[in-house]
Amino acid sequence: MATKTLVTYASCTEYTIGVDKSIGRTLAESGFEVNVIPMKEFIDPSQYDAIIASSAIQSSRWLPEAMEFIQFNHEILRECPCAVFLVCMMLAMKNGEK
Repeated sequence: MATKTLVTYASCTEYTIGVDKSIGRTLAESGFEVNVIPMKEFIDPSQYDAIIASSAIQSSRWLPEAMEFIQFNHEILRECPCAVFLVCMMLAMKNGEK
């Protein structure tokens, strides 16, 4: 079982951060050693047994720092358990809701 887990995110709002912190808490409660860190900070993903990466969506795309993180670390991400997801609040809202 992977024990040292990186949960990293790119976000312009608190929504993505909240989702990632919730994931981190759940993993920690299950016995994982978890670090929840924004992608803007320097992260050495090779120090982790598993990686969860997320990004908010802007103009139908992941944020630039998220794409850079994935592209720069693609070799490391291939070698360990990795999950990626997006957070898009517009998908959760009814048409016209703000």
